[in-house]
Amino acid sequence: MPRSSRNAVLALALLAPAFACGSGAGGSDAGAPELEPSVLPDAISISDPADPIRDIELVEDLTEEVADRLLDLGVELQRRDFVKAREWFAPDFAGTVVDPLVSTREAALHLGANLTAFDVGSGAIAGRLGFLESFERLLGPYARVELALWKVKGAEFERDGRSGKIHLYLHVIADTDAGGREDLAGWAWAGVEKRKGNWFLVRFALESLERTRLERRAFRDISAAAGVGHLGIRYGKPGNTSDAWNGAAAGDVDGDGLFDIFVPSGGRNLLYRARADGRFDEEAEARGVAGPGGGTGTVFFDFDNDGDQDLFVAHRAWRVGDKWKGETLHLYANDGQGHFTDVTAAVGLDVHRYGMSVTAFDYDLDGFVDLFVTGYGRAATEHNDAWLEATNGAPNSLFRNLGGERFEDVAGELGMAGTKWTYASAAADYDADGDLDLYVVNDYGSNELWRNEGDGTFKEVAEQLGVVDQGQGMGAAWGDLDGDGRLDLYVANMSSTAGNRILERLRESLPAGDFERLKKFAAGNSIFLASPEGGFRRQERAAGGVGANWAWSVALNDFDLDACLDVFCVNGFVTGDLAHDT
Repeated sequence: MPRSSRNAVLALALLAPAFACGSGAGGSDAGAPELEPSVLPDAISISDPADPIRDIELVEDLTEEVADRLLDLGVELQRRDFVKAREWFAPDFAGTVVDPLVSTREAALHLGANLTAFDVGSGAIAGRLGFLESFERLLGPYARVELALWKVKGAEFERDGRSGKIHLYLHVIADTDAGGREDLAGWAWAGVEKRKGNWFLVRFALESLERTRLERRAFRDISAAAGVGHLGIRYGKPGNTSDAWNGAAAGDVDGDGLFDIFVPSGGRNLLYRARADGRFDEEAEARGVAGPGGGTGTVFFDFDNDGDQDLFVAHRAWRVGDKWKGETLHLYANDGQGHFTDVTAAVGLDVHRYGMSVTAFDYDLDGFVDLFVTGYGRAATEHNDAWLEATNGAPNSLFRNLGGERFEDVAGELGMAGTKWTYASAAADYDADGDLDLYVVNDYGSNELWRNEGDGTFKEVAEQLGVVDQGQGMGAAWGDLDGDGRLDLYVANMSSTAGNRILERLRESLPAGDFERLKKFAAGNSIFLASPEGGFRRQERAAGGVGANWAWSVALNDFDLDACLDVFCVNGFVTGDLAHDT
């Protein structure tokens, strides 16, 4: 199902709360005189509710109201409309300013970045005008503010539902005039009150604040300049209501030594051929791969061992009665000059599958590359039948390459078809025995590690080796993350702020094992480090590297050339015009 709805879905699955939207900016205080309070407190005190609400569903309803309201505040701060931002602060507001603060620690990081930690106790106490002036000092000098997030991570409310204490995560990402990049991240406690229909901040106490600064940006988005800045239809608009997300593949299609890019798309596919000057020309139609559109996972590989890169594209298909809807899989043969012919039927791949992604690897060591196509579920018409271990997804397929002439699906006979909601897979020889093994990532359930037995069969060993990673899996990558010569595993999962908030309230009422299983469904990414004994151990979250929020696919690479693997993880979810309109 669309990832954008999973915040609510996770909550509904656990508690069935009825989330409420915030009532918007403005309110009775909008026209109040802009004067600082005549007397400001000597210290900011934000006490716990004296008579807290115990109803978890009601608390979460109120939390969502406050969270939505503060997300809108972040939008105004991103725009640097500090006058408009006053509408979120009560006239009697008092809080510790965010600038200036005294620095307490400096540290050098990778890629030439520098970290500065601040003493939040060095900040003065101000009313709403002085507080917002401190934000103006903080944000005003930037060339562009990309993000100014106020994220509610926890909340408790008085029984009357009119006041509460919230825990906030603050995050600012911005560009400097000199072409650099800054990231500000911190935590705060705040007191809120509801006055005539709107939630207002009445107290604010900064808990921590750190700044990461790059004098020169390590990466820049050059998509438009390079000719690959294709803009699709915004999700939810006519022409783009699909619950499937398209992939991409890179390969040298014409043998000129440059990587070209293929992107399956809804209306028609896109093939960007690389030029020597660093730009790309879109040539899908001229090279025979423009249609059919609507593909999902894709990969370049040499299926017939003739020395050039052929192209496979997965598609989604489903049965309605005795008929198939959707599109078959597709394989395009390269003529060696970068022009393609559709050979799908000739090689036996004109079959209907609900494919989501694909991994190309020679599992039987016969010298010809085989294909594993993951089968997801058709969320648009039939939701997953369980949240912890769904079993009504489409079967996976393992297409064995028969000498570069035909393919046959052997997943069933090898026990690898299954009916989980499989989103991705990754192949590697994790046990260094000379054959390729396969890690299979499942949404709404447990992942699988299929150990290649070297005789054309596989054995599932995920639980035995400690990499089940039950959750909402979206991607995986193998690589030596700790430099010990063994392959480790990085797994991308969903992280949900609302889900974590709800689950924390259930900590005392659930058995420890059940609580930990449920928490994993909102906990984010995982790192499994290979042990000398042959198994894996989970990297502690405190060590970093797993906080990628709503994660999708992941890639490991040494981006800064320091001989250590770095992590690039795609993350995000579909939103509407407002930050909370998910």
